[in-house]
Formats: sequence, C-alpha cells, structure tokens
Amino acid sequence: LCLLSSSLAPGPLEVAQVFLNEIPADPKLFRHHNKLRLCFKEFIMRCGEAVEKNKHLITSDQKEYQQELKKNYNRLRENLRPMLERKIPELYKPIIRPRLENRDSFKRLSFRRNVEENS
Repeated sequence: LCLLSSSLAPGPLEVAQVFLNEIPADPKLFRHHNKLRLCFKEFIMRCGEAVEKNKHLITSDQKEYQQELKKNYNRLRENLRPMLERKIPELYKPIIRPRLENRDSFKRLSFRRNVEENS
C-alpha cells in the first residue's frame, strides 16, 4: 500500500513507462515484454485487492488516508491501462499443427505392424 500512498506511485509507473511504453523492435524481446505486461496486470490487480482489504481493516480516523489510497490506485491503474491492454499481435498468431488424421493413421499402422510381427 505504501506504493500507492505517494502521488501516482512513481516507482511502478516509471518502470512500466520505460519498459512497456513501446513494443520492442526485436522479436526476440516480445515474450519478455509480454511477460512483464502480464506481471504488471497481476500487480495492479493485487494492489486493488489490498486497497479493498485495507478499507475493511481501518479505523474511522483513517478514512481520509483510505480515500487517498483509492484515488492513487485508480490513477495508477488508468495510467497503466494503455500499456497493459496493448498486445503484441505476433504472439497471438495461430500455431500451425500437423493434420491429426495423418498422425493417427501412422500410429495405427505402426501398432498393427507390431501386433502382426509378434503373432
């Protein structure tokens, strides 16, 4: 929660801006970029859970602090949103798989051959 108590949580936001603001030109970095993006999605989700949990744990004299936490969390989430929603299209292309009937027929032929040889 201390990450959210300062204005705009400069630490995580700055890291995201440096590493996620643009999709890397080198395709070798796509998976690393995507993994970091997913880590930030998890991070922002956990921060939201922490803010909610804090709301139920505070005393009445901490309500103003809770409001500030919630405001900073929402601001951080909104600033991260464009970077977290941007996906690298190349990572979501369908994988070309071999035709299943060819593979299955090969297995069946091999199995028949082994059964016939053992008989």
